Amino acid sequence: MRKIIFFTLLAYFIIPANIYACMIIFYKQDPLIYEISHRAIIIYDSENQKIGLIPQISFKGRPQDFAVVVPTPSVPKLNSVSSTIFYDVEYLTSPIMRWREEGFGCSYVTGTAEDSTSRSNYGEISIISEKTIGAFDTVTLSASDPEALIKWLKENGYRFSSNDKSILDYYIQKGWVFTAMKFNEPALMDTPCNINPIIFRYSASSIVYPIRLMSINTEDSTSLVIYVLSNSKMTFPSAVVEYANNIDDNELKEIEKNYPAFAGLIGQNRYLTKLKRTFSIMEMDSDIEITKSADNKEYKGIIYYSISTIKDVLPMVIAILILLAVRYIIVKK
Repeated sequence: MRKIIFFTLLAYFIIPANIYACMIIFYKQDPLIYEISHRAIIIYDSENQKIGLIPQISFKGRPQDFAVVVPTPSVPKLNSVSSTIFYDVEYLTSPIMRWREEGFGCSYVTGTAEDSTSRSNYGEISIISEKTIGAFDTVTLSASDPEALIKWLKENGYRFSSNDKSILDYYIQKGWVFTAMKFNEPALMDTPCNINPIIFRYSASSIVYPIRLMSINTEDSTSLVIYVLSNSKMTFPSAVVEYANNIDDNELKEIEKNYPAFAGLIGQNRYLTKLKRTFSIMEMDSDIEITKSADNKEYKGIIYYSISTIKDVLPMVIAILILLAVRYIIVKK
C-alpha cells in the first residue's frame, strides 16, 4: 500500500494530465470536457486545389462523452491514417540538441470505411453520406438553416447550444458542409491514443482553418499547431515558424526509414512548415487563412544544453526532496 501511494504521488509530478484524441473537438457533450490545444496536419496541393486535413486535439474527459463537428468548404472523402502520424511529425520537427561549449543554461536559438452514401432531406438538412471509419461513426451533411442544424445535432445525440447559432450560420452562408463524428460502441473499449485519426480530403482554392468554430468551447485561449506539407513555405498572421524544410531526396529516404507513417503523406509537396500560435478568445472571431510565405528560407530550431544553472536545477531538486520526504514519512509509519 505504501508503494502504491508513493508511485501515485510520483506519477502526479511527472505524468501530464492531457489525453490526446485523434480528432478535433468543436463542441462538447459534457461540461467536464474542455479544449486545451489543437494540432493539425495539412497537405496542400495548390496546383490541383486539393487539401488533406488530419485534425487532432488534446482534451480531458471520457471519449464517450463528446462528439465532433468538422466544417469543410466542399464534401470531403474520409479515411483513417496511422495512429502514430502525429508522433512522427512531432519528432521530425523537434529542435536539434547541441552541446553548448560556452556559458551555462538551456535556451532556444531562434481505415477502412463502411460507406452508406446517400442524400436524404430533412427539411433544411441534407444528409450527404453516412460512414463508419475505424472507431468513428460519421455523418456528412449540409444545412440551409442553423436552427435546423442545431435541432438535428440534438436529436442525434450531439449537444449543441442555440447560443452558437450565429457561428454555425457563418459556415452555412459560405456553403460549407459539416461532418459530425462520434465514437462507435466497440471503440469505447480502446483508449483514445490507440485510435487512428481521420484524414479529410476535399477541394479548395485556399487553406482556411475554422478557428471561429473552435471558439465555441474555448474559455480564455487556445494553442494551435499546424504542420503544412506544400510546395513552398507557408504562414498565417502572427504565426511562429518552429520548423521549415524543403525535403530533398536524401532526407526523404531517412524519413521513410525513421518516420514511415508520416512519410506516406509526402508526395510531390515536400516543403514542411510547422506553425504555432496561441489565440485569445477575442482573436477567434474569424477564420485564419494559411498562405505562402514571403520567403522560402529553411529553419530548424536548436536547443543548446550544458551544465544547468541553479535556477534550472532548483525546481527539480525541490520536487525530488518532497518525494523523498513523503516516502520517508510513509516508511516510518
